[in-house]
Amino acid sequence: MSNQQTPDKTIIDEVVESLIKRTELLEKELATKNEALSAKEEQTQALITDFENKFGNIVIQAPKSDLSEINTSLKNGLVNINQNMEKWPKPLKKEYRFLFFSEQLRSVEYIRAVLTRIILCLLALVFMIFAYLLLNNHMK
Repeated sequence: MSNQQTPDKTIIDEVVESLIKRTELLEKELATKNEALSAKEEQTQALITDFENKFGNIVIQAPKSDLSEINTSLKNGLVNINQNMEKWPKPLKKEYRFLFFSEQLRSVEYIRAVLTRIILCLLALVFMIFAYLLLNNHMK
């Protein structure tokens, strides 16, 4: 150990001391910042309570709206629409028609199918009427 004598302070001791000093400095800075922050928080709370006291009791009432101009313009527009509708051409006559066959389709197959269905329905109706009459008389 003649070449390497242990000095009073080793490098590790110096690093630890510098870290301790730095930690103490950071703690002091943190404490001052916390104090400043709490002071700002108190100021903010005071401003908020002052604002609530000043403007908390204010009641705002909107003036009643005047809709007479809108109503008159709507009435004038409806009157113009009615006048324009009266000027339109009117139909000359009204027709009520019941069509078995459409006017567009005039094929023989379509007409034959419709007529056979109508005839079968009529025959079934006549058969049911006669069956009812016979059964009614038989039940009495």
